[in-house]
Amino acid sequence: MFAHARGETERALRLLDEGLAHVRELAAPEETADLLRTRGTVLLHRGDTAGAVGHFEEALTLARGAGLPDKVAAARRGLGDAARLSGDTARARVHYESALRECAANWFSVGETVRALIGLGRTAAAEGHTEEAVDWFRQAAGLAGEGPGDLELADAAEALASVAAPERAAELLGAAAALRGVGNAVDPDVVRTERNARAELSAQAYDKAFDQGRALRSAAVSER
Repeated sequence: MFAHARGETERALRLLDEGLAHVRELAAPEETADLLRTRGTVLLHRGDTAGAVGHFEEALTLARGAGLPDKVAAARRGLGDAARLSGDTARARVHYESALRECAANWFSVGETVRALIGLGRTAAAEGHTEEAVDWFRQAAGLAGEGPGDLELADAAEALASVAAPERAAELLGAAAALRGVGNAVDPDVVRTERNARAELSAQAYDKAFDQGRALRSAAVSER
């Protein structure tokens, strides 16, 4: 995962393959589903949608067979991402809504709930429904802010940045980088958000807002 975040895609895939070999040998369905989903995300970010879908579907089958609602939700959310990035927003919404239903059956799946909410928001944004998107993203940020980890809040910050004014977007991307511990140069949604913000701001203005968000961290994500 860290290799992928740094843009070292081939190394990430090699490490995931090594992990998959071990968990398959151990016949561990939960861990296998996790690694398949992670590998699917790497493939999706590099543009291999068909490969990603195959991984997510295999993860979904394993998770269902093992009775793991949060892992079912994660696989469904991956399928939603694949559909949305392919332009099929109707199918994406079905997957995200299904993921939320699975999360509701499992009280500890806060992270997947956050990501499903973000998925619904990005779907709304892709269809031109900006206000609806903002509402989904704010729900995700509120839930992430109550959770124990920073990664979900980073995801929410990046999502909010996608519908924010350029300076605010740069600030939110800075907050996300600080929360994540590394910049996100592999997620096509985030790459597009950064590109759009940079196109509207001078380099100095972008860097200033980004650094401000990085210093504020979670405080930057709070609605102001």
